[in-house]
Amino acid sequence: MSEETLGQRLRRYRRASGKTLVQVAKEAGLSAGFLSQAERDITGLSLSSLANIAQAVGVAVSELFESPRQDAPDSHEGQRQSYTVANMPQRYERLTTTYSGSVLNAVKLTLPPGYRSEVVAHSGDEFVYVLSGTVTYQVNGRDYVLAVGDSLHFDPQQKHAIRNDSDSSTEVISVGTLPLFENADSTQQTG
Repeated sequence: MSEETLGQRLRRYRRASGKTLVQVAKEAGLSAGFLSQAERDITGLSLSSLANIAQAVGVAVSELFESPRQDAPDSHEGQRQSYTVANMPQRYERLTTTYSGSVLNAVKLTLPPGYRSEVVAHSGDEFVYVLSGTVTYQVNGRDYVLAVGDSLHFDPQQKHAIRNDSDSSTEVISVGTLPLFENADSTQQTG
């Protein structure tokens, strides 16, 4: 990636798409004020919001943000690379590979104490499973407080947000159909 900040890339691709801030925000399921702050690097984004913006401006997520590859179909604890989106406090580990026709994307998400996401909505399907700690998912105005071993399967077209109200980190597996990563046939394979 270039020396451009994430916000600068967001603005550049939005302008190249010929869309206004309001149009992209609406298509991405975000508020225009939030997108404006993201473009000015005042606030950060979750991976799902980044994927929504990429779809709205017609580019691959990898054009906005470079995440670690997962070429093998298997993934092992302690061998995956942990990453953040533009120094946001939540951490991700990519759990799935991609191949032609694949639709599932899974990440292990670590949320620090006090974390609160932006409100987002997107197409597809979403399922979460709590590995450690507690987390609250707010979906369509309703709070779902989840602890270790709890899960939630919901329609992500409804506005939703995540928060960790506890004093310790929370780990969640998130599986969805929102395209977070490139299909293997659309990127160069590395050996």
